[in-house]
Amino acid sequence: MSASSEKSKGSAFGSRFRAGSYSAFATVILIVIAVVLNLAAGALPASVTQIDMTANSLYTLSDQTRRIARSLDEDVYMYLLCNTGAQDATIEKLLNAYAGQSQHLHAETVDPVEKPTFLEKYNLELSKLYANSVLVTSGDRSRLVAYNEIYVTEYQSDSSSNYGYTTTTKFDGENALTNAIHYVTSDDLPKVYLLTGHGEAALSDTLSASMAQDNMDTEELSLLTAEEVPQDATAVLINQPTGDINAEEADMLIRYLDGGGSVALLGNGLDGNKMENLQKVTAHMGLTLGEGLVLEGDRNMHMNRYPHYLLPTVESHTVTEPLVEGKYYIIAPVSQPLVEAAGDAEVTWLLTTSDSAYAKAAGMDATTTAKEDGDTDGPFHIAAVSEKNGGKLFWVASQDFLNENMDYMVSGANSSLLLNALDWMGGQENAISIRAKSLDESTLVVSSGKSSVWTVILVGLVPLTFVAVGVTVWIRRKRR
Repeated sequence: MSASSEKSKGSAFGSRFRAGSYSAFATVILIVIAVVLNLAAGALPASVTQIDMTANSLYTLSDQTRRIARSLDEDVYMYLLCNTGAQDATIEKLLNAYAGQSQHLHAETVDPVEKPTFLEKYNLELSKLYANSVLVTSGDRSRLVAYNEIYVTEYQSDSSSNYGYTTTTKFDGENALTNAIHYVTSDDLPKVYLLTGHGEAALSDTLSASMAQDNMDTEELSLLTAEEVPQDATAVLINQPTGDINAEEADMLIRYLDGGGSVALLGNGLDGNKMENLQKVTAHMGLTLGEGLVLEGDRNMHMNRYPHYLLPTVESHTVTEPLVEGKYYIIAPVSQPLVEAAGDAEVTWLLTTSDSAYAKAAGMDATTTAKEDGDTDGPFHIAAVSEKNGGKLFWVASQDFLNENMDYMVSGANSSLLLNALDWMGGQENAISIRAKSLDESTLVVSSGKSSVWTVILVGLVPLTFVAVGVTVWIRRKRR
């Protein structure tokens, strides 16, 4: 072999060596970059690195929760209690989403079997714990959010079911956890007194549980035996009274309101209870009842076939903001108009009918739901809040507003409105209720107008379209 060929061979070998060295060096650089990027990504909060692809955004936090998280000035620890490797993925991701919102929020998984002494200082018994419950602590305060408070199963009677009932499961993790955070970081929690002695309707177990979860302590109150409204009352709730209060009770409530108290009233005078003394209280706060039963003339703003089951426009206010943002319906059955009374109270309307609404002076004795000569033209206001000298009044002039069946039809929006109002009255705007997210089918509310449109489409247009296509195909084939 000649010297030139040897030299050529050596040159080629050297070139390959240098190319291989460059490749190896480049590979090492890329590996280092990848490791650094992975470490950097691992240091980022879950809110940046994780994308919520679930249908109902199960671990996407609301603006309200983000505001609460970022306003914390003390550390809050959220412990997911479960056996190692048996974490509920959705709850774990939700906790990581919380931890990503504030340096004061910390999420950790604890196996009570491996650390049996961990629960001792919280007085929690291992035998009574549900797996994947969450313990929320801050300082000396703690609250256990049980697994069945996160995944909430509701039962509804259903004669067509083999079991006599149907179930609906909702993911209420954000609501439960945010309220727990609020509980362990708050010194002043609201106390709501439930007025009794006038045939008031009892609160449902579901609503009572929701109030407890929203950190509201409740107690019955009889003004017939009390000298005054208790000083620790955040609000007095009067739910669907069938009888009027007396003049002395009215004076007590007025003094309470003038002292900065709050009253939540649900109901009207269409059942024969004219609430004359109670209306003295509401008039003091700038509101009183108008005349007649409200019916909705706009087919898109009442339940199908029931013009007295209103689907009013939800106006903007602190207590309605989550419902407006979520585009929820409110259903207001058998309503009476509210009108502004003379005085210096500041009134804000919450629920309003369309211009096509009308009111029948005969009320429940009306012989027809159709509009007649003499009916009062709308629009009407059927819910409002008013403020005066620090006192607050929330009033929905609808019967059966908190009926469980009504509330279920609008995915709990009716009860959420009340809870939001009570939180607002107690100065607890940060605790305003967050909607649970359904894991089953969503409730569909269809107005009368939309029902007619879909009937025409599904019963008329769709079948005619298939017939027209079939005839066209048959004609073309016959001509060939």
